[in-house]
Amino acid sequence: MRLKGIYAGKPALFQLLLLLLCLLFGAILSSLIGTGIFFTFHGISGNLSQYPGMMRMMQFVSAVGTFLFPALAVAWLCSPDPADYLCIKRNTDNRVLALVLVSMVLMSPTTTLTALLNKQMVLPSFMAPIENWMQTQEALAEQLTNTLLAGDGLLIVLSNLLVMAVMAGITEEFLFRGALQRIIGQWTTNHHIVIWSAAIIFSAFHLQFYGFLPRMLLGAYFGYLLYWSRNIWVPVFAHFVNNAFAVIGMSDSRLKENEFISGDISNANLLPYSALAVITLLLFIVCVQHIRRLSKQKQSNNYQ
Repeated sequence: MRLKGIYAGKPALFQLLLLLLCLLFGAILSSLIGTGIFFTFHGISGNLSQYPGMMRMMQFVSAVGTFLFPALAVAWLCSPDPADYLCIKRNTDNRVLALVLVSMVLMSPTTTLTALLNKQMVLPSFMAPIENWMQTQEALAEQLTNTLLAGDGLLIVLSNLLVMAVMAGITEEFLFRGALQRIIGQWTTNHHIVIWSAAIIFSAFHLQFYGFLPRMLLGAYFGYLLYWSRNIWVPVFAHFVNNAFAVIGMSDSRLKENEFISGDISNANLLPYSALAVITLLLFIVCVQHIRRLSKQKQSNNYQ
């Protein structure tokens, strides 16, 4: 039976439900595979938190099952050309990638200040149960990150870069930008609505609400990169750069203690850091204009 493109032309709601179904199936399957591997090596009574290497393995399997598989499955079932559906291109302009790298550095102070603002969030007293749940999710995420980053040595850093930067960049972008933006785009031709809707869902999916705003801004920027370039590898690279900076910064004890690296800006440095953020934001806007121009040129050349 030929499955490729079998659901091509189906309405957006059908494709969204199919994506959710594949996501649920992939998450369950990857969880079973990861847990099975762990039990095989450490037994049913083993404590996962004591084995960072196994946690990295399970993160790797989970990323493939929860993010990459649903995107590929929906693209295969809903389009006769899955690569076009996900905007997978063979050639990427190296000049665009270089500018994306610079733009991520320039964007960092702004996202840091947004994160500081987000951390000040306090919900009304009647929403205390929700706030407690949000704080619990934040603590669990922080504990997981610290466990994954535990240990010294180049091999551990490279392993974390593979799982938390390379795989996260590829799998999450394929799902949220490649598949989800494509589906939302069938409801409206307004690309701003498409991009920001996917960014909000992307940020909410992480269940880290004290970092919701900066993650949403990053998700929106990744979405615009895809819209401008029509190439999924451009936002994948941007996502990788963002996560790689975080992994490297948190893996070195000296960098981790630096407030300009960790993002915990003290009150004494808040004003000069805000001034720096304004300057870098203006430079970021200039950099983005060049990215848009080069991307437009690339597409024009492809059609010639």
